[in-house]
Amino acid sequence: MRGSLGAAVALGTLLAVTARPALSPVPSGPPSPVPIVIWHGLGDRFDAPGLLSLKEDLENRPELKGVFVHIVEVGEDGATDQRATFFGSANAQVEHVCAQLASLPNLTDPVLNPSRQFDALGFSQGGQLLRAVVERCGAIGASEDGDSEGVRMRRLITVGSQHMGISALPPCPAGSSPFSPCRLMHLSLVREGLYSAWAQHNIVPAQYFRDPARIDEYLDGNEFLRDINNERVGDAQPYGEGYAGGYGDAEPRNETYRENFKQLDRFVMFRFSEDLAVVPPHSSHFTLPSPNDTTCAPPPAPPVPGCYATPLPWSALPLYTQDYIGLRALDEQGRVVRRVCKGAHMEIRNKCWEGIVQALVDTGPEAVHDYEDEEEDGGEARFVLQL
Repeated sequence: MRGSLGAAVALGTLLAVTARPALSPVPSGPPSPVPIVIWHGLGDRFDAPGLLSLKEDLENRPELKGVFVHIVEVGEDGATDQRATFFGSANAQVEHVCAQLASLPNLTDPVLNPSRQFDALGFSQGGQLLRAVVERCGAIGASEDGDSEGVRMRRLITVGSQHMGISALPPCPAGSSPFSPCRLMHLSLVREGLYSAWAQHNIVPAQYFRDPARIDEYLDGNEFLRDINNERVGDAQPYGEGYAGGYGDAEPRNETYRENFKQLDRFVMFRFSEDLAVVPPHSSHFTLPSPNDTTCAPPPAPPVPGCYATPLPWSALPLYTQDYIGLRALDEQGRVVRRVCKGAHMEIRNKCWEGIVQALVDTGPEAVHDYEDEEEDGGEARFVLQL
């Protein structure tokens, strides 16, 4: 009896097992593209038509089929997000965005994003904000118990950004209201001063204002750009034929910033050939104009379209020679690319856009310095974004 019962149970178990549906095979198609994170510039907003069209173009690219694209949101709605580009703390915004990215399953879930990486595309001031993300946040979504290693930025692509700061405020759009965020920003800075404690905590462009003529004020009071550039009080400065001041040694540089930045697969910087918003335009290529060049009028004189003074070579910048952030290490490994987009600031023409897309999808080791396509790129801009 017991033998019959045992046989019946065994038979039932066998039938239950064989009755289960076969597991679906794991898809074996090409790997999903690396997700893309976009941070827009001054005066723009995450729901702006230009940004949404740009996002749609990326999503419809055959070479990026299935890509997840996220536009950073600092405000709860478009109007609040736009205002936050003028007013707020850059440091707080970077912290907020790191938490925002960590909350995105399409970025952090190992099934949805098996690459464990993402690419970052920063327009204008969004470029240096994203650089702060890679330096400060490192592995996004990493758990303290080590169960999740998080995801890291693979490539950083900046377009018309201000890596060495600005020495003149960006202009407001013609015809803008006296009560527009841009006009109110200018008025606030006239009243409070660029390097006042209030401005350094409440006016975003003031937090990357780096005037060589007021370098002591910048080193003493700035808490954003000075920090992500790993600059210290007493650092040497590239003035004239030599350096003014001595090398800073009072405060050690942040090694975490340097190590995180050095892990980038590629750092690509685009500047605009007719840029009147970024002063000096050299900042978009992480350098400064030579102090001995007189071809372009220095601030506060208004910039002249197309006038690009001889840039300081990186060998003249202590930030590079002493490798404050790992830029030299990346460059010596051929992982830094500098390119030029024809046209005005944030007016992205076809060739410029195709170059940006190429930087996202290209897997080759090519690194072209100070490259500019000689063929004219006429016609209207494909995408027009804010500063």
